[in-house]
Amino acid sequence: MQFTANLTGEAATLARAHGDVLARLPATVHAFILVELQKWATLFGPEQRYQRALLEHLSRLPALELDQATAGIGHIEADSGAARLTDKSPARFQDAAQTLLRQRGLTVAWRREVDGFFRNIDPAVEAQLYPADRPRRLIVQVYGSGIAVERAQLWSRFKRTGVRVPLNLAGTNGTEGFLQALFGARKRGAAPALLATAIQSAPLDAWLIESHEALHALCDATGVGTSTGALTGLSYDRLRTYRDDLTRALNGKIQSGVESPQAFAAYARGLQIAPPAGALLYSSDVVLAFVRDVLLTGNGTLVMNNTFVEWAAVQALRRAQPRILVTRFGVRDKLKPFSSMVMFSQPRATDHIPISQDPTGSFIDVEQLSYYVWLNAERSPAYRQKTLYLFLAEGVDEMLAIRSDMPEAAASGLAPARLSDVCATMAHWLGVPVPDPSGRPLEWLMADG
Repeated sequence: MQFTANLTGEAATLARAHGDVLARLPATVHAFILVELQKWATLFGPEQRYQRALLEHLSRLPALELDQATAGIGHIEADSGAARLTDKSPARFQDAAQTLLRQRGLTVAWRREVDGFFRNIDPAVEAQLYPADRPRRLIVQVYGSGIAVERAQLWSRFKRTGVRVPLNLAGTNGTEGFLQALFGARKRGAAPALLATAIQSAPLDAWLIESHEALHALCDATGVGTSTGALTGLSYDRLRTYRDDLTRALNGKIQSGVESPQAFAAYARGLQIAPPAGALLYSSDVVLAFVRDVLLTGNGTLVMNNTFVEWAAVQALRRAQPRILVTRFGVRDKLKPFSSMVMFSQPRATDHIPISQDPTGSFIDVEQLSYYVWLNAERSPAYRQKTLYLFLAEGVDEMLAIRSDMPEAAASGLAPARLSDVCATMAHWLGVPVPDPSGRPLEWLMADG
């Protein structure tokens, strides 16, 4: 199948260089790769590197081996009628092929063959992308103040994973004091010391994703742009205006009539709505596209703050693969009846229900959501065996620490650690200078197993 992808720049060069192997692939796989290349300008660096490595690996395979690996996909395409489609647009071909697969009841079989194909080639691609000496990574998940933490249930899903570390919170009253002690005091015009030191001038290396604004408030002095010390930050609260604008536009499209789910998705992807100035710590085309996709593809991300945090974090781990990720969950509002949460609907005056917070329900939610973030990170070759995970709750004198290379590390009789010690431990793990000279790394956590 010969497609007309209208690629430009580096994506076009890549497709031309590997045109022979693309032509040998089953049409559905060929179209999928071309659709990804069409997104080149809004792909993160790790996504672009994966596409290069994938095509390079496929090009090195002997033709007979590649044909045998994809034979099952080709048979299903023939049985469904997808092999007879003639649309040369990769995206339109994808939609038409998926329609035929569903109509013939072959979607599950096709997905099984495609998953098996990539399962066999991904180890070689991953070995190229993620060598053993790749940098260490850090993921910190914080429960914000106001969440009704139940100590007996805190981080209960981890059972025997990681180490519970007692904390000495003296002198860290309030959210700002807690976060500054944890990440290091900031200098004027810079992010908190640990983060500014670790990322230098690469904003996509460190992400802050939160339901409210406390982490962003620590970085406000850095301004917006690509200057040294900038971070990538997503705040559900700061995106309120953008969320409302998206909702109105999508609701208007629904009210005027939608031809098909595919047409609606294309309309949503083409919306030229941007967050207002100051809503993002770092603004670029790839980040703007990412925020839009998170809000449009995540189930509940437009209306539930902690769901937004979890889904954005999972997508950032999968796509951008930052070296540092910090999430901060908060208190959500009590859930309203389903009738007031219809997708992209605008509330009527008679629908208004008083807003009230749900600290207890928030704790139940974030226990599950923070676990999902950890689980998705552990599934990624970028983070597996190379990540230190820290779980904290503001005002709670305990921390859960997990090293991905030693998930069942045991320790007992530990002395309470100060947050400055936790900060020093994170710096030591990342191999950067310790921001606060009073902090001491937790040596037992840093020691090789």
